[in-house]
Order: sequence, then structure tokens, then C-alpha cells
Amino acid sequence: MTVEIRVGHREDFNDIMELLARCIKVMQDGGSDQWDNNYPNRDVIGEDLLKETLYIAEREGQILGMVVLDEHPDEQYQNIFWKQAEGPHLIMHRLAVDPKAQGQGIARRLVEFAEDHARRGGFRSIRLDTYSKNTAALKLYQGLNYDRRGEVIYPGRVASFQVFEKVLT
Repeated sequence: MTVEIRVGHREDFNDIMELLARCIKVMQDGGSDQWDNNYPNRDVIGEDLLKETLYIAEREGQILGMVVLDEHPDEQYQNIFWKQAEGPHLIMHRLAVDPKAQGQGIARRLVEFAEDHARRGGFRSIRLDTYSKNTAALKLYQGLNYDRRGEVIYPGRVASFQVFEKVLT
């Protein structure tokens, strides 16, 4: 039962939104306000699918997780001192794993896919941010040798997001 990763398609939209709804419920039940009904929303995910930047992890036709990979950093990244100044840089957004599939290495597999994708595409580094209270994600990125480069605060948020970078060789 191998996990396959592929570009998401329009016909995956409802399954992706259901996966995100399950993730948001688990986050909120655990006291995290990282995501809510406003973000990530239907418009954001629809745009990701349209641009073919959303990748899904699936096993036997069941979507287990997703990640968005593009070259568009958030505005807040401008004030970060990056280790790799020369680009191009791949930006990782909206990594999510279905609560039913957590603990199975899906997130790690998605990050490894992102790294392979970046290397094949000639990117010099991968950049991302994750919620400061998301201890599992923080542990994942640090365990995969991502360097913490600073923190950002998004409009309407109280807690900060830790910013990471991995320079690719």
C-alpha cells in the first residue's frame, strides 16, 4: 500500500475540502486557531487546483494529505534574513494530513516529495512557515534539517508563524 503523490484535479475538490474540514475541526478541538472557515477556503483551494500547484497524497484512491508548492512567498517573507539569497525558491503552503491518516508518515512523504520536486525544478531552497503552536509540524521540519529563519505575524492573527528554509544542494 504505497502512498502516491500527484497533482490535484478539479474532481478532487470536494474530497480536499472535506479533508480540510476534518483538519480544522481537530485543530479547533485541540485549541488551535491556525486554520478556520475563512482560511484555507474554497476560493484558495480552487485557485491552487486551477494553477496545478496543489499536490495530493493518496493510497488506493483515498486522499490522505495535500501540499501546495509554488514560487509565491507571502508578503511577510520580505523581512526575513534568508540563508540562500539567490533563487529561485520553492514555497511550501497549506500542508495538511487527514486526521485519520496522521502518524503514518504522510507529512514526511509530502515534504520529501516537495524537496525532490524542487531539486528537479532547479530551485535553490524551499521556504515555508508554520504556526508557532503546531508542535508536530515544528518537530517535523526541524527533524528534516530545515533552518528556522525567523517569524512572521499574519493580519488578524495573534500567534506568530515560524519561518523555515532548507537550502538544496
